Amino acid sequence: MPSRRSALATVVSVLPSAIVGCASFPRLRNPAGTDWSASVPEPDMLTPPVATDGVVVAGGRREGNLKDGRLVAFDTETGKQKWEREFGRMTGVAAADGTVFAGEKRVPDRSRVVAFDAHTGERRWTQTVANLSSSMAVANGTLYTANGSLAAIETADGSIRWERSAVDGTDFTVVAAPDDQLAADDDAVYFGDSDGVIALAAADGTLTWRWRPERWDVTAVGPTPIDDTVYVGGGGDAVALDETDGSPRWRTSFGRGAEIMGFHGSDSSLLVAEKTDAAPSDVFGTIYELSLEDGSERYEMRFDAPVERAVSTAATFVIGTDDGTVTWTDGASFFPRSETSLSTGDFALGAAGERAFAQTSDGTLWALSPPA
Repeated sequence: MPSRRSALATVVSVLPSAIVGCASFPRLRNPAGTDWSASVPEPDMLTPPVATDGVVVAGGRREGNLKDGRLVAFDTETGKQKWEREFGRMTGVAAADGTVFAGEKRVPDRSRVVAFDAHTGERRWTQTVANLSSSMAVANGTLYTANGSLAAIETADGSIRWERSAVDGTDFTVVAAPDDQLAADDDAVYFGDSDGVIALAAADGTLTWRWRPERWDVTAVGPTPIDDTVYVGGGGDAVALDETDGSPRWRTSFGRGAEIMGFHGSDSSLLVAEKTDAAPSDVFGTIYELSLEDGSERYEMRFDAPVERAVSTAATFVIGTDDGTVTWTDGASFFPRSETSLSTGDFALGAAGERAFAQTSDGTLWALSPPA
C-alpha cells in the first residue's frame, strides 16, 4: 500500500449513537460489481476499512475535523448498519476474530486502545500503552501496537503481556501507517525500519533475529509473513527472508523509481504490486508474479495509472489505482481480469474474501465484488 505518514492528535469520549440503517447514494453512478453503498465519515488515510466475522468497519473524521472521528460498522453482505461510535483522533484500526481494535491518542507519546465487539459495538476493554498505536497487528490472541514503543496486549482482556521501548537500535517509530512495518504470526512479531527487519519472540518480546543489509531504503511494505518466509519491500526491492533466522533467500530489484506497494502469496508464487513512476511517464505500475524459490519473474500485469494501494486476502489480491480503478487478481490468469471504476481516485481500500471495500473522499463506502 502507499506510504501514509502518521499524523496523530487528541481525544473525545467514545459514545454510542442512535443512528441505524444504510444510506445509499442514488445520485452517484454505481460501479460495476456494487453490492451496496453506505454513508460513512470522510476517510482518514490512516484508517482504511477493516473487516472481521461478517462485519466491515469504516473509520474517519467529521467534516474534515481531524480531532472528531467516528467508527461505523456494517454487515458485509447486506450493508445494514450495525453500530456507530464517536471517537477522538484515531491513530489506527484493526479487526480480527470478531473484535475491532481502535487506537486513540491521549498525550504526545501515549494512546488508548479500545476493543469493541464487532457485531454489537459493545466495548470489551480499554488499555493505555506508551505508544501511538498507529500500526496494529493481531495473531494468536495477541494485539501488537506500535509507534514509540511496541506493546503486546492480550485480546481476551486487554492486559499487557509486555512492552518494549527499543530493541537492537529500533525504537518502533512508524512512518508508513497503519498496516505497514508491523506484522505477526503465532511465533513472532516483526518490525521493519530504515535499517531492515527485526523479529521478536511473541512470548516475551526478546530479540529472535535481525536482518540489517548494507543498502536498504525505509521499509515501506511488510514485513509480511507467509508460510515459512517473511517478505519485505523497501524502495524498489522485494526481499524474502527465512522466518526462522532472518537469512535472505533472494532479493529482486525493480529498478530506479520503483516503489513496492503490496504482496500477495499463493501456493506457487508471490505477487508484488509495484508503482513504477509518476506522470508524465507512460509506465505507472505493474503486478509481478515471482517464483517463490528464487524471486525470478514469471509474468506481469501492467496498469495505465499509478498503483496507489493494494490489499491481500486469502482469496484475492485487490489493487487500487489513482484513476479510481479497482482490480482483482489471484495470479492464476491475468487476462481477462476483473475490475471496476469508481468516480474518484481518492479512496481508502480494504477487503474481506473476494469483496473489496472502497471508502471514497465524498463519504461513501462501496462494497464491491469482482464483476462477472
